[in-house]
Amino acid sequence: MGLAGREAATNQTGPGKGNQMKVQMTNRTLHEGSLKTALLAAAILMLAAGTNAQAAEQNPNPGVIPPGSSYRGLTYGEWGARFWTKLFAIPVVEGSHPYLTGGAFEGDMGVVFLTASGNGATFDITIKAGTPILTPILNSECSVLEPDPFHGDDEAELRACANGHMDNTSGLFASIDGVPVNDLGNYRVESPLFEFTLPEDNLFAFFGLDAPGGTTSPAVDAGVYLLLAPMSVGKHTLHIEGSFDLLGLTFDNTFNITVE
Repeated sequence: MGLAGREAATNQTGPGKGNQMKVQMTNRTLHEGSLKTALLAAAILMLAAGTNAQAAEQNPNPGVIPPGSSYRGLTYGEWGARFWTKLFAIPVVEGSHPYLTGGAFEGDMGVVFLTASGNGATFDITIKAGTPILTPILNSECSVLEPDPFHGDDEAELRACANGHMDNTSGLFASIDGVPVNDLGNYRVESPLFEFTLPEDNLFAFFGLDAPGGTTSPAVDAGVYLLLAPMSVGKHTLHIEGSFDLLGLTFDNTFNITVE
């Protein structure tokens, strides 16, 4: 078209027409930006909803730490080992011991451990707000120190011993504030090999074993445990049941828990 023709075409647009095009483009850009923002917000909401639904699906028991996870750096199996090392480190005082009487005792890293005792016992427990709770429904520990039926000479035998007792259990049940805990079988775990150390006036000596203070022994635990996240302030009820069929032992205990 030549130089003159291009200049004429350019002059036809003029300053006003150019500004109008800029305004139209700006409006379209703002519209597209608003649309993208809305779509992004919707996507975030859908992602959050999906994440919440997935979390609910993965943990059918709100308030209970999922069995496949770690809590304060320890797995359920490792918490089982801590349960026994702490329990065996407590001396018997005038015939009183958590293993004998049931109730609560101080565990590791601020977690309170519960022990059952007999059939139909009820325990009243008060804990501070923010305190997690570890409770076995049923658990079995075997060691080199103990005689049969809780004895093993090496890790393989100890593991077979502990699991053998758990394989012969029945009637396992737990409820929290009247709501049954689902899929209790998923909370069955076994510990790594661990070692406990006994104090003076220890539980083994109480039962007549030659176990002076300072005695150590390898051990393995197997059990069904619930690790409860800190409960809300107020009153709560935990109920657990279960039987060791071959040992003829049945536990049916209620823990009335006050969080303050």
